[in-house]
Order: sequence, then C-alpha cells, then structure tokens
Amino acid sequence: MSRPTPSRVQWLLSCCFLLFSPIIFAIDVPAVFSDHAVFQRDLALPVWGIGDPGSEVTVSFAGQQKKTSVADDGRWKVTLDPMPASADGRTMTIAGSDGTIEVKDILVGEVWLCGGQSNMEWQLRSSMNSEEEIAAGDLPWLRRIKAPHVLARTPQSDIETAWEVSTTKTAGNFTAVGTFMARRLHEELGVPIGLLDINWGGTRAEPWTATVSMKRHPRFRERVLKLERETARWGDRSTDEINKLFRKQMEQFEQQTDEWWEKKLAGDPGVEGSWAAPAFVDEDWEEMPVPGLWSGKNESWDGFVWYRTTVDVPEAWIGKDLLLQPGAIDDADITYWNGKEIGRTTNQHAAMRKYVISGDLIQSGQATIAIAALDTGGAGGITGASSAIKIRPVSAKDSEAIPLAGSWKINRGNKFSGDRGPYPPAVPQAPGRKTSDPGVMFNAMLSPFASYGIRGAIWYQGESNAGQAAEYTELLPLMIGSWREAWGQGDFPFGIVQLAAFKAVSDNPVQGGWATLREAQDFTHRVVKNTGLAVLTDVGDARDIHPRNKQAVGKRLAEWALNRCHGRSDLPESGPFYRSYEVDGDSIVVSFDHVGDGLAGRRGMRIDGFAIQGGDGNWHWAEAEVINAGQLRVSHPEAKTPTAVRYAWQDNPVRANLVSSHGLPAAPFKTD
Repeated sequence: MSRPTPSRVQWLLSCCFLLFSPIIFAIDVPAVFSDHAVFQRDLALPVWGIGDPGSEVTVSFAGQQKKTSVADDGRWKVTLDPMPASADGRTMTIAGSDGTIEVKDILVGEVWLCGGQSNMEWQLRSSMNSEEEIAAGDLPWLRRIKAPHVLARTPQSDIETAWEVSTTKTAGNFTAVGTFMARRLHEELGVPIGLLDINWGGTRAEPWTATVSMKRHPRFRERVLKLERETARWGDRSTDEINKLFRKQMEQFEQQTDEWWEKKLAGDPGVEGSWAAPAFVDEDWEEMPVPGLWSGKNESWDGFVWYRTTVDVPEAWIGKDLLLQPGAIDDADITYWNGKEIGRTTNQHAAMRKYVISGDLIQSGQATIAIAALDTGGAGGITGASSAIKIRPVSAKDSEAIPLAGSWKINRGNKFSGDRGPYPPAVPQAPGRKTSDPGVMFNAMLSPFASYGIRGAIWYQGESNAGQAAEYTELLPLMIGSWREAWGQGDFPFGIVQLAAFKAVSDNPVQGGWATLREAQDFTHRVVKNTGLAVLTDVGDARDIHPRNKQAVGKRLAEWALNRCHGRSDLPESGPFYRSYEVDGDSIVVSFDHVGDGLAGRRGMRIDGFAIQGGDGNWHWAEAEVINAGQLRVSHPEAKTPTAVRYAWQDNPVRANLVSSHGLPAAPFKTD
C-alpha cells in the first residue's frame, strides 16, 4: 500500500484527538483496507477513513468512482456499488486534498468472519495432516487478516494488522477451521475467499458482545453498569501506578503471613528441636513416598508434617544458584536448605513450588532439604508428577537436574487450629482491561472491522461458558444481534459450531454436563434467524479439548453456507435435528428434520445413544428402531408408560451414532 504518511499510528491518534485538536491529519483508511484485501461480491461496500474536515475525497475501484466530503469530525465514508467476483488483483485509489493512497492487489469474492476461542484460532500447523495441508497452501485466492489480542473499554476505529496471502510459508498460521471452510467454498464457487480471523483462545462470549446490547438486556444490564462504575472509580491508572499498588498489597500480605506463621509454629517440636538442621538425627522417623498424599495414621491429620531428605551436591554446582522444585504442597509450607529457610508458600495447595537457593549457600557434598508442610483441611501431602520434583542449577537444563522423588523421612509437628492463612494478592487488573470483562474484545478487535462487507460469520466457542448453559441461551443470541447491529448488513448468515465430544466417557445416559451447553447452542440456532449449527459429537477427543480434525468442521460449515447462501439444496445444511415426539404405548416416537433420504446408525451400526425415562422416573439406555425416513421408535422393556427421551446427553457421547443419509450426526436433544 502506498500512502503519503505512516498510517496506523496516525489513524489511531486522529480518532482519539481529532475532535479536540486543531491538528490536521492526512487522508487515511483503517487497516482492513490494506494490500491483498478481499472485498465481498454482490454487496454494496462501504469504504471509510479520516481526512481534513471539509475536504473532498474520491475513491476509485473497478471502474467506479465515488466522491464525498470529510465531515466536521474528520471522518468520511463512501459506498461502492455491488460488483461480481474477480481473481484479478486490482488497485483502489483514495485521493484527498493532501495526497493519494493506493491499496493494491484487491480481489473480490466471499468474505467470512471467523470468531470464537481457541478451536477457531487453532492454526493449520497444529491440525490433522498438517504437513500435507501446509504443502497445499500456495493459494493466491485465499487471504486472511488476523486481529491481534487487544482489549479496549470503548469501540475502536482501527487495529494494527494487515491482510496476507496464503502460501506454504504463511498458511500454517491461518485459522484451520476457516481455511478448510474456504477451500471447500472455493472448490464449489471458484471465487476468492477472504477470512477475518478474529478470535482469542480461552475467552468467554461476554467480552465479544457489545455493551450497549448487554445494557438493554435485564440479565446483563447490572453487570455492565457495575463495570462502568468500577471503571469510573479506577480511572486511567498507569502501569507504574498499578505495579506500585501491587507492591503495597504484597507488603501487607507478607506482613500478615509472617504473623500467621509465627502463631502456627509457636511451640512446634520441629522448630524447637531444629528438625531442619543437617545435624539432626531422623533415623527413628517413618518413611513417606514423595510425591504422595498422607496415608495410614496421617490420612486424616490436619497440621504440620516435617519432611527430610538429603542430596549429594556435585562440585560443579558450588557457588551457583539452584532451583529447588519440591512439587505442590497441600496446603502451605516453609522449605529449608541445610537448616536455612529458602522459601515459603501460604494457602496454595495446588501451586508447584519453585524456590531459588542462593549460590553462597551451595557447597559440595551432602545437603539436607527439610519441609515443614501444613495441611489445613482435607487431604495433605506433596503432589505432582515424580519427574517434576527435582533440583538443578538455575542456568542448567532440566536434563541436568537431580531427581528428588522417592522415600523421604517424616514426623508430625503441631496440630492445626484456627484460620487457613491469608491468600496471596493477584496482580491488580483495571476494570475494562481484563479478558473476562463485557465488550472489551468487541470494542478492540471487532469494531475496527464493523461495516466491512462480509457474507457471514462462523463462531466456534462455548467451552469457557460451559458452566453457565442457561445464561448462554440468552447471551449467544444477544451477541449475534450485537454483531449484526454493528455491521448494519441485516441478518447476515451466522454459523455456530456446537461443542465437540470431550472428557471422560460416562455410562450415565443423562449425565448432562457439556450437553446442556450444546442445547443452548441448538436453541440459538432454532430461534435466531439465518443461523446454522455444525454438530461435532463424532469429531471430539476425550483427552483433548482441541480436536485435531478441523477438516470436518470446515467442510460442514462450508456446506451449510453453500446450502444457505448459494442455493445448493443438493448439499446438506446439517444432520438430523429433533422436531417433535409422541408417546405411543410403552414407546416414544421421535420425529426429525434434515434426515436426507432417511435415518441410520453410523457405518451401518445399530442406532445407539438414546435414553428413555419410564413413569417411575428412572432412565435407561434405550432401543431405537427406524419407523420411516424421519421417525424413530424409542423404547426399553423396563420403561413402562415412558415420559421422555434424551439423545447424546453426555459430555462425551461416544454411543451416539444417529446420522442422516449424508452421514452427518444428529444434534443432541431432550424432550423433557
């Protein structure tokens, strides 16, 4: 892109200060209008930017020329007429009173927004068959623009990023789901594809939802108002001010913990008897495996248990700082090296300890490590992997560490009583600058793209909201509405990826868990206009929240889009969806939509994954038989006068195998 002056900083500064400053900035456009962009075909396309108030701006592209004047607030906008797809890289020229910008190599085709958390952000290089997929990455028709991870309290006008073309060097960084969707779309449509790659792993839906929409909703209104109050109270504190506040909190915490430890160790035999000293004789102490929870007579003990072991220090370690990693100590500890305290941790039962031993304490020969471990309730002990319990020089590699797992000597100290001790403070985070805050990603990462022409959006998220499924039935529709409102493109298509199978397999036919979040996603696709649902109960991995088979996800989204947006009724929009049920004697007849030519078990297997509830309230794994193309009869000999049916109602529904004639899985559902 050629332009009269550096653009990104100029744009951001102008948006902040133009209303309050006499400074005049050169004409400019936001990052979404950068070299290698893809424009949406067959759609009126807004193009916007900043410039000298009152001056004229002319935008020229693909034989069109649009003129406007810069408004008093320094902003301008034109709308290009709809245009057909084109794989020819063309230049858009924006001419103003103080210069001309050229945005080069613009294609026209289909543009999709790829939103969500880590499964949408998941890169091609980490997906199934990644080497082959990257080797096929020289695709000049495929481009993406990736939003960096940033937060903002108010909607932003620009963001630091640029479009890039898919090559064997860049493709590995592209969103895998978006890439596979794009490849399938191009296979059928033969037009360029652009991806707005806007996602952030581990995030909830609230930060992706506009706060103006949340304030209109009774469930979320108070949450936003509270954030606004906290933001006003907090103000715009600098990083130095935040660090100063944290240091003060840490000083208070350390003072409180010193006083707490002094009380807990008062009269302790380990302190009075110098149990941490190398000269102490522990031959009559019992032995305890490390790692390991307390057992036998110590299983229900709440109080101190002193641990001792020795390690032979190599001569090469003399004078070097050492890193001692004794594992996670439940719940608190003071750790000693040759009788000198080297670290303590309070009220953090799961934290893996890491204590640095000063080099001036290190001599060759045998050294004694002692730990005063305090359990304040529940199980006590030292936990963690055996391989994680070790000692090494700070500057050395893990391969040079001496393992410390094994048999240690132990003996009881004081019995615990009183409070569990102060909690360590977290680093302060200003409200409106935390990844969980409402609207902060919508403001910083989505708003700079709002109004850019798109065909639609796809959304792969929900893992981080899985514990609040009922709330999600209101939040996800609200979020979709806030995006559509911001874009001003009407009810553009919105494809939802349902949570994949995950977690340990259960034999409870009505376990619930992630099934309830899947129900919220299904509910949204049923009640929100122009949405779709890609079901993934057959794609997940019990041990990995990030299933590597992103090819299936992209293909299902693409075929939904082809069906919904391009009239391809020969391609399946989805697998079977539950429509209705009817009790028929001692069975229940369930009806489905989107079955293709009929229902079947995957790969010809007997249909499974259904549960039926009898009149006595008990649930049973059920038999399911096909009655006709779109109906099943569900029953169980012990479920008399049945009342309800559920299907795939588990975190990881491995038994669920109902598919359409196209081989696509049925969505989980319940009739009660």
